[in-house]
Amino acid sequence: MKKNSLFNRVYDTVAIMFLIVATCSFFACSKDDDTPPVVSPYAESRTVMVYMVAENSLSPNATTDVQEMLVGMNNDTLNVNDRLVIYLDDVKSPRIYVVDKTTKKTLLSDLTPVITYEEDVNSASAEQLGAFVDYVKTHYPAESYGLVMWSHASGWVPSSYDGDRSGETSSMRKAFGVDNGKNISTKYGGNNGHQMEIADMASVLEGETFDFIFFDACVMQTIEVAYELRHLADYLIASPAEIPAPGANYKTMMRAMFSKEDVVTRIMTDYEREYRNSYGLVISAVNTSVLEDYATYMKSIVAHHRSEMMELDASSVLNYMHYGTWTTNFPDFLDMQGVMLQVLDNEEFAQWKVETDKVVTCVHAGCWYSNYPKGKVTIDDAQCCGMSMFIPFEKYAFNSWAFNDEYLKTSWAKAIWIE
Repeated sequence: MKKNSLFNRVYDTVAIMFLIVATCSFFACSKDDDTPPVVSPYAESRTVMVYMVAENSLSPNATTDVQEMLVGMNNDTLNVNDRLVIYLDDVKSPRIYVVDKTTKKTLLSDLTPVITYEEDVNSASAEQLGAFVDYVKTHYPAESYGLVMWSHASGWVPSSYDGDRSGETSSMRKAFGVDNGKNISTKYGGNNGHQMEIADMASVLEGETFDFIFFDACVMQTIEVAYELRHLADYLIASPAEIPAPGANYKTMMRAMFSKEDVVTRIMTDYEREYRNSYGLVISAVNTSVLEDYATYMKSIVAHHRSEMMELDASSVLNYMHYGTWTTNFPDFLDMQGVMLQVLDNEEFAQWKVETDKVVTCVHAGCWYSNYPKGKVTIDDAQCCGMSMFIPFEKYAFNSWAFNDEYLKTSWAKAIWIE
């Protein structure tokens, strides 16, 4: 009731001000009239939504990150109408928190949810994500919006969860989030659960426009994912590689996410700086407005170099996830630049670099820490644009995860690969 009353008071105030201005105009106010225009109460405000699918091994990290967010939101740079709205599904009931610059709590346990779900839900479903976004836009409107997608992830590849691969869903690609449905963390299959298909994410959020979507999750900066989500945000920010389990340092990143200028660059540099001297990190941003032109360009590249790409020696390319090193339910995640270095001549590559630089901007620490294979991986700048791509090699043809068949269902493959 309080929120509805507040909104009605704001609405009534705006209506009255509008009536005054309109009445003045009706009675022939002069052109020199300096009556200020009616300004939206949400001018220059931003609402950032954080969707945390943490009913998995990352549950303890979720608590830490929310507490970092609380500290980061308490700064003088925020607009009075800026809001951080957090959806958290960990080992407790899912709940929603709202934070602004006046929030003084620093511990998650001291924060009072605005909604606590009575029953557990599958937060790795696109429908649940869509319901959260609808709720936020209805109750916490703003001039602009950002979205943080926080969880485990696996790019565009098929789900490794049997429950997602049975019956009619057996051919669906799954990529983001793990919800084990058991309210447990690491023991007894903490990371064995439902995952969200990227195409479903794009469908349920169709018509939404975010300033940015930031994936605080592993291997989400693939050209297949970016192209699927191209209509949802101005920029997609993610890593093509694995990220450290603690994720972003939200104490500093809150300031970046609510900045009025250079928000994308500031998010990337704040994230990379946190791990520059430890684990290392690769983070990049994709300008979605040029992706369709880029697909047209890449279609011509594939048409002329399909055979060279199919015969590529992947061992000579910067690879963010090695097929068969840990398990066969991940294919190779090859950096696009490393691939193009191998298949294009010097003149073609120079033009490809010009076109790709319009699409993706990368920041990296010179290395990243990988579990597959385990250890630090050094980055060769010449091989790195910060965006991975899939090539349907023959070695995947008979894989039980049907990588090649699933790839051909992606919007990117339909745009550039299918003849």
